[in-house]
Amino acid sequence: LTMNYFTLRNANNLSYFVCEPLERVGFINAFSTRMTGDESQVNEFTLGNFSAEQKPRVLANREKFKAALGVKDWTLVTASQIHSADIRSVQDHDDALSEPQAGDALTANLPNVLLGIQTADCLPILLADVRTRAVAAVHAGWRGTLAGILALTVARMQKEYNANPKDLCVALGPAICADNFEVGSEVLEMFRQKFSYAEKLFANFQPNGKGHIDLNRCNIEQLLEAGLRAENIFDSGFCTMKSNELFFSYRKEADHERYTGRLLSVIGRRE
Repeated sequence: LTMNYFTLRNANNLSYFVCEPLERVGFINAFSTRMTGDESQVNEFTLGNFSAEQKPRVLANREKFKAALGVKDWTLVTASQIHSADIRSVQDHDDALSEPQAGDALTANLPNVLLGIQTADCLPILLADVRTRAVAAVHAGWRGTLAGILALTVARMQKEYNANPKDLCVALGPAICADNFEVGSEVLEMFRQKFSYAEKLFANFQPNGKGHIDLNRCNIEQLLEAGLRAENIFDSGFCTMKSNELFFSYRKEADHERYTGRLLSVIGRRE
């Protein structure tokens, strides 16, 4: 497991993180922050979770984000995320241009297409196959993690693109960390039933039966079980709740009945 390979970049008044090992092997990738130099939107650079009223702003922000990454002409594909284990494989550029479909993971083997996942505490995971050049983006909250969405995405890449897990490089982006992610006893029990290593994921048990779960560790275990090399897994370690000045956190902000924006994590490749 390799940490500290994430670099903060600034372009067009926007700040975002890049996983350098994925970039070095030829994949555009970025994890947005809420920071922007635009004084009218300080700390509010949202890239998802929009109402009809907010849609024009979010779509404009997405164009700014693509421009900052130097891929303004690329097609951005997102999903209507529903905390499922459903995966959409984008087949061609016409498919990429279609409306977002329900699901929580995207795969593709197309140039000039960005796969994007929207989060505000859930874990965004980007996958790149250095041999076939296929990519995937996964939204893993506790429900998706419990359903094994990441392992299922690796299996989909094997089936669709003949990927070998040993050729995959994976970046785990900003998400709520174990220190802050408290769940009920019924959630802990579901993880116990599903994962043999569940006890390694738990901490901070409360008298009322609640406890904390390490979603990052659970997804890393799924990757290792699927055959990935530990040295090809890059965990940012960023906590959205702890670093709320940098990232949107639904848990921290929803308590105040505020509109909570969404981060966008993207991956793609050139021709």
